[in-house]
Amino acid sequence: MGAQIKPPPGTGPYCYRIHGQIYHVVSPLHSDHNKPGYGQLYIFDTSKATEKRMERNEGCLPSVMDRLDSMLRAINPFIDCYLQMHRIIEENPATNIRMVFMENGDLDLRRFIQPTSKTEIAAICVGDSGEPPANRDICIYPMGNSFKNISPLNQCYDPMVYPLLFPRGELGWNINMKHSEEGRSSKYTRVTKLQFYAYRLAMRSDFSILHHSGKLFQKYIVDAYVKTEGSRLNYLRNNQKTLRIEHYKGLLDALNSRALNQGVHTGKLIILPSTFQGSPRHVHQNYQDAMAMVRKFGRPDLFVTFTCNPTLVDILNVLEGPQRPEDRPDIIVRVFKMKLTELLDDIIKRNLFGRVISYIYVIEFLERGLPHAHILLTLDTYSKIRTKDDIDKYVSAELPDPISDPKLFHIITRCMIHGPCGTLNPNGRHDLDNRWVIPYNPWLSKKFNAHINVEICASIKSVKYLYKYVYNGHDAASMRFENEKTLYYDEILSFLDGRYVSALEAMWRLNEFNLSEKSHTVVRLAVHLPDQQAIVYQDG
Repeated sequence: MGAQIKPPPGTGPYCYRIHGQIYHVVSPLHSDHNKPGYGQLYIFDTSKATEKRMERNEGCLPSVMDRLDSMLRAINPFIDCYLQMHRIIEENPATNIRMVFMENGDLDLRRFIQPTSKTEIAAICVGDSGEPPANRDICIYPMGNSFKNISPLNQCYDPMVYPLLFPRGELGWNINMKHSEEGRSSKYTRVTKLQFYAYRLAMRSDFSILHHSGKLFQKYIVDAYVKTEGSRLNYLRNNQKTLRIEHYKGLLDALNSRALNQGVHTGKLIILPSTFQGSPRHVHQNYQDAMAMVRKFGRPDLFVTFTCNPTLVDILNVLEGPQRPEDRPDIIVRVFKMKLTELLDDIIKRNLFGRVISYIYVIEFLERGLPHAHILLTLDTYSKIRTKDDIDKYVSAELPDPISDPKLFHIITRCMIHGPCGTLNPNGRHDLDNRWVIPYNPWLSKKFNAHINVEICASIKSVKYLYKYVYNGHDAASMRFENEKTLYYDEILSFLDGRYVSALEAMWRLNEFNLSEKSHTVVRLAVHLPDQQAIVYQDG
C-alpha cells in the first residue's frame, strides 16, 4: 500500500493519517535492483525469507518471523500461486510469465496453461497467439522491475495487502456479491462496498483478528474508506455529462475569450457536485442554508463545541487486554455518536438553556482524529440570554471549588484548561487560575466528562464568522492550483490531493453518520444575481 503518511506532530496518541490519495501495487517476481519484499518473499524457503525480512525490520524477533512465515505457508492460498510461478520459471527461464487476478473462479483459461490449484490467481504463460482474455478485472505484470497497480475492485485486494489480517486468504468485496435473502429487495440485490466494510468492521461475540491488530487496524480502516470513497468519485468522474453546469456569465466570458483566440476551453472539465458529502460545493450550500435560517429565526444565541474524550469509562470498559483507546477507532466513534445524541436531547428536547427554535451542527476531526461537534443554537424570545445574570446561570469560566465539588474540579482541570503555553510556560509546570479556564456549563461538564465549550453569542457582528467557521470544510493542505492555458481543472483530483483522512474520520464515514445536520429543511429557490443563472450543457 502506498500513501503519503502524515502523522500529526507532537507526542500524543498514535494516529494513522494519510494526505491525498492511496494506491496498491504488486511487485515483480524478481527484482535486480530492489531488496526482495512482500509477495516476492514467498518464493524463498522460510529461513531465507526470514533473513530478507529482518533486513527490513531490524527491531523484530526472528523467531516470530519464522513462526508467522510457517503459519502462512500452511494456510494461505496465495503462497501456492507464487510458488507455482516460481517453479515454471525455474523449469523454463525463457518463459514469459504473467500474473492474472481473476474476478471469479470460472475464468476461461482453455487457451492457456491451467493453474495447478483452484485459487483466485492464475499463472499464465502467454504465447504468440495473443494476450489473456479482455473485459476482466485483471492486473498483469511481467518479469522485471516494474510495479503494477491492483484494481480496488478485485476481491484478492484485501488478503494480499493484509496477509496477517486474513491469513487464510479470506476474499474481500467483489462486484457480484449478493445480499442474503433477508437483506435483499427488488431494488437492491447486490452488496455495496460500504455495506461490506461496515459488516466486516462490526463487533461480534467471537474473536476478531481485525479488532486486535493495533495500529494495523487504523491503517485498514483508512484504506477501506478511501476505497469506498474512490468508487463514488470514480462514478462521478465517469458521469460528468449529467453534471456539467456553469454560470451563464462564466460561459459568456469563456466564449468571448475563445473568440479572441486565447485558447480557453469552456466549463469545468471534472466537477465535484454538492451531492458528495464533504465537497466544497456541499459545504458552501450548507453555509447558505444556515444563513437562510438566520434570516428567518435571527442570530444564534449559543455556540457549543463538544469534543470526544477517549478516556471515558464507556470506551475503556470495552477494551480488551493491552488495548488502548487509539487501537479501537470503531468504539470511539460509536460512543461519541451516542454521547452527541444525548447532548442534543438535553439541549433541544429537555430545554437545558430554554426553548430552542433552530439549530445546526457540524462534525469535524481534530489533528489527531478525535471527532468534535460545533453546535449553533437559536433560542425563542422568552429564553434569550440578555443580562449578566442570565449568562452566569448557564456559563462559568472559573475553577470549581475542589473541596465542595471535587468531581467537577477534576473534570475542568483535565478537560477545560487552555494554556498557558509558549513563553508563558517555559518549564512545563504552572499554577492554574481562572485566566486559563475555557467557558463551560457545569451540569453538562459533570454529566459528559468531556471538553464542552459553551459560548454566548452577544453580538450580531459575529454571525457570519461563526457560520463560516463551522462550515470551513475538510482538513486540507495549503496549496495553489495554477493552469495558464485553461480555465478548468479536475475538482475531484484537487479534492483528493488536498484532504487528510484519519482512522476516526474513516470510521465515522463508513458508519454513514452525518457530517452536518440542521433543524429545518431549506428549499433553494431559483433566484440569482444578473447573469448568474445555472446553465446545463454537454461538451461540444
